[in-house]
Amino acid sequence: MAIVSFEHNFIFLKTTKTAGTSIEVDLSKIAGDDAIVTPIIPSEPGHVPRNFSDPDGEQLYYNHMTAAVMRKTLGPKHFDSMFKFCVEREPVSKCISQYHMLRNSPHHNADGAYNLSWAEFVREGRFPIDTRKFAIAGIKVVDRVLRYDELPCALQNLMNDLGVSDFQLTAKAKSDYSRKALVRPDMVKNWHKATIKKRFAKSTKLSGIDWEKPAQIDE
Repeated sequence: MAIVSFEHNFIFLKTTKTAGTSIEVDLSKIAGDDAIVTPIIPSEPGHVPRNFSDPDGEQLYYNHMTAAVMRKTLGPKHFDSMFKFCVEREPVSKCISQYHMLRNSPHHNADGAYNLSWAEFVREGRFPIDTRKFAIAGIKVVDRVLRYDELPCALQNLMNDLGVSDFQLTAKAKSDYSRKALVRPDMVKNWHKATIKKRFAKSTKLSGIDWEKPAQIDE
């Protein structure tokens, strides 16, 4: 999903397992009538998709667009001049959340066929790496990468910087996927962490986030 707000001059590019659906629900309310707001499947209350198709009804903007596709579709002039941001999450936590979604989401696992154990998931290595969501040809193109563990304060501060006062992240979309916790802390072995961090190394470097440093939460 993505949101392009011409009224407030920002582009939100959604990454995986970073509260992106919740963020889009709340941003869609303030983005403006002429904003590009892509659909959410399944739909969420309070979210109104709009302006994502051409006059003939062909969908141009869609869920999980890469930065390169967004730039080409929107046009380099608009894309390069607008403030772009996304959210990233500590890799191990992100993978655990992805695993819970694959196992618990009725949308992704309606027939229960996906039944890999956590260790099997790590060995398989199909991790939610989002480098192409915020980089093009290995170069970061977003202006800011927010830390998931600093939401919602970081997003509220960013919106204030963009001239959107009194913004609050209130939506809780898809939060039920992790209620049935399948991965206990004792199940996350050192080799799991090492495998995940190695695979995320390039993405982590491009994001500019040092996950060894604790989150900075405004009081």
